[in-house]
Amino acid sequence: MTALFGSLHAGYYDRFHQQKDYRAETSQLQAVFDREGPVRSVLDLGCGTGRHLDLLAEAGYEVVGADRSPPMAALARQRLARHGSRARVVTTDIADLPGGQGFDATMMMFSLIGYQLDDPAVLSLLAAAHRQLRPGGLLVFDHIDAAAALRQEHPSAGVAVLAEAPAVLLCAYSTGVDADQGVVDLRLRMWLIDDDRLAEHVDERHLLRFFLRRELAALLHLAGFALLDVAPLAGALPGPAHDWFRLAWARRI
Repeated sequence: MTALFGSLHAGYYDRFHQQKDYRAETSQLQAVFDREGPVRSVLDLGCGTGRHLDLLAEAGYEVVGADRSPPMAALARQRLARHGSRARVVTTDIADLPGGQGFDATMMMFSLIGYQLDDPAVLSLLAAAHRQLRPGGLLVFDHIDAAAALRQEHPSAGVAVLAEAPAVLLCAYSTGVDADQGVVDLRLRMWLIDDDRLAEHVDERHLLRFFLRRELAALLHLAGFALLDVAPLAGALPGPAHDWFRLAWARRI
């Protein structure tokens, strides 16, 4: 298996998620900010290609994105350039971000917390988020709901074809639920065909932990947060896993 979110995946990432309703999801984020704020500055940990931040900056927020994947961060930087000094992106591991920056809100989307497969890793991520927030600041993140994921009886699989002449990307995917390990197992195999030749081949395996609400509340409490609420994620992609995703928000205490 290759490293996750390399140049090939990053280059097609937005097309993989073209059916995702980013505006609905960002509106949901803003509703939380308005209700629990005030929020003016937002840090996005694991910002990907910056789609959420672009819409938040467009709405007037001061935003910073952080991602450890250089190709993903570069795409986010290009997208946010139109916002000038109100938006910036840093390429770094989350643990290496300097603390004490006093953001009003920190967000972690696309199940970033789910990539932390054991409690120490989750607590380390939450500690990094805690360091970035002002006292009373908000942490907002999406995650996979354990009860919803465990209700799925069969894994899903398929092949996506993305054509941009003369190149064609074939992406085979399969998704299964491992109840014993408490994870969703997503496997991606990508082949880039350019002028009838194989230009690149990538295999990725994404293990995503799912959470019970009580479990989340306990982990957040240990990291210095109070869980405020959980709701279905507004912009989840259509498909068999649509009902798995939740948005949670917590306050730094």
